[in-house]
Amino acid sequence: MEMIPPAAASSAPPRHGGAVTEEERQRKRKTSNRLSAQRSRIKRQQREENLVVRAAQLEIDNNAMRVTTALVQQQCSLVEQQNRVLFADARCLYSLLQQQNSQLRMLGQITGVPMDVQEIPVHLTQLYGGLQTPPAPPLPLPPEIQMMFQPEQLDDIMDDAGSLPWL
Repeated sequence: MEMIPPAAASSAPPRHGGAVTEEERQRKRKTSNRLSAQRSRIKRQQREENLVVRAAQLEIDNNAMRVTTALVQQQCSLVEQQNRVLFADARCLYSLLQQQNSQLRMLGQITGVPMDVQEIPVHLTQLYGGLQTPPAPPLPLPPEIQMMFQPEQLDDIMDDAGSLPWL
């Protein structure tokens, strides 16, 4: 096998009609590089455009979430305010129930008639009575009822058996 020196290779006639000169190879390489660079620029531009579109969409989503969060916080504040009002109402009703029960017990003691006054359930006492405030003193009985239990009035009301006729 013969070795062809490099100088002779470039001057040798092309084999099979496909031999390419050095200039043609450089020209093809430059063209290929140019096309590759153009494709890279197009890809980079598309990535940048996609990122811009994505950033805009994320900004829209972020603003929508801010609005939603503000609305939820506003609703939460309203519910908390309503809850405070309802809790205060429940405490008032609990206190009123305590006073009514106390009055009924006092009435039963004064009349000597046992009153079946149920105790306030423990869970209600824990929720609304709690240990924060001492229980309110019982309200005095209305004057009309107090007058009925004066010793002289009580004798007029009681029947011969010593009990109240309506019980």
